[in-house]
Amino acid sequence: MTEQRPTGPLDGRTVLVTGGSRGLGAATARRLARNGARVIVTYRSRADEAARVVADCSEHTAGARAEQLDLLEEDSVRALFERITERDGHLDVVIANAAATAFKPLLELKMHQIDKTFAISIRHFLLIAQLAFPLLQPRGGRIVAISGADTVGYIPGHGLLAAAKAGMETLVRYLACELGPQGVTAVGVLPGYIDTDSIKLMTGPFHEKLVAAEEVTHPLRKAATPDDASEAVVLVCLPEARWLNGQVIQNDGGGLFAHMARFGQAWAMLPDEAVMPDVTGAPMLGGETAPKDHN
Repeated sequence: MTEQRPTGPLDGRTVLVTGGSRGLGAATARRLARNGARVIVTYRSRADEAARVVADCSEHTAGARAEQLDLLEEDSVRALFERITERDGHLDVVIANAAATAFKPLLELKMHQIDKTFAISIRHFLLIAQLAFPLLQPRGGRIVAISGADTVGYIPGHGLLAAAKAGMETLVRYLACELGPQGVTAVGVLPGYIDTDSIKLMTGPFHEKLVAAEEVTHPLRKAATPDDASEAVVLVCLPEARWLNGQVIQNDGGGLFAHMARFGQAWAMLPDEAVMPDVTGAPMLGGETAPKDHN
């Protein structure tokens, strides 16, 4: 097989994407490769899914690979960067996309669930920044952190993850100030609704209705897919995005700002007999049966 020659705006750049085996991480990895980047995706346990992402990336830019990473274990994070240092010697962008939590009301959370959520989004996000800096600094690299809409609006069961992501956003701003003078920039991306496996689990039997509501009420008249959301993530990886340093970009197509009008529109369309539906199996809507930890 003849090795491909990248021709995109990210030619010659190496990008690490944590949680790159599915969802937004996988879509971002594929789009990065289409733009010429050599992509390293991490996965915790889904090696087969990561392998499929790598195969898709390799169709566009050679050199993509998957690396196992357990973001609950400090030794795993350190081992990953030892391998990257030995094999690659540099990075241009690190995208901290992986997250996991227990989707429960705050008063029902166990201490180990709190520890795990903050280990990924705070403790080991900061460790990744520390370990990545020597690989990023010589090339004027960038750290990109993926936040979530639960930091700007209430979503049932998301309080713990929202707190961790809000902390991550603060770290982005501090990293921007502390690392900027040394040539490394930091940017946050805050997606709105994305139609992912997590959303399907959280909304249960109401998933199709939620998608239909997005398509009717969203300013862009669409329920965003991971591929849609990956557009802005890749844009902030471009060298020309340097002056976004320290910003947390809302990547929601205007949907979050329009939420009050959208609620009114959805309410007006709701049949009277559906005012009090059975929400069992839909924890995002207040149902009692919530899934356990979900990556």
